[in-house]
Amino acid sequence: MTQNRPPSSTFRPPAVAAALPQERRDDGEAFVVREAASGCGTVVLTLVGSFGVGTVACLHEALSEARLERAPRTVLDLTGVTFGDSAFLHELLTAHFSHRDLLLRGPVPRHLHHLFLRTGTLRLFAFVPDRGPLP
Repeated sequence: MTQNRPPSSTFRPPAVAAALPQERRDDGEAFVVREAASGCGTVVLTLVGSFGVGTVACLHEALSEARLERAPRTVLDLTGVTFGDSAFLHELLTAHFSHRDLLLRGPVPRHLHHLFLRTGTLRLFAFVPDRGPLP
């Protein structure tokens, strides 16, 4: 029996590879890892892989669960995203308008920064530059 795993070429941030995730949502070429809960109730989701119309369901599911928990803050770590299309952007925009406090943590890959610039959505999102302490 073969397991459904992302391709070995998928970038895995060191913190994801080293930590035991609390929960993982897998959609073939893309997956979302929910980091262990912090004391302040912040939900941190680390996104890894290629997020397109066929693989964005795992992100949708993880964001829906975070919203239902009414977490005071949701942080999306975008460092490991290798591709994001309009379906990916749609999920981010939905999260922006439905979560109390949404932060995108980077460094944001160049192709995503370009997507945000070209679509005029860059100004909508709040960014945290790296994996350091959250504000």
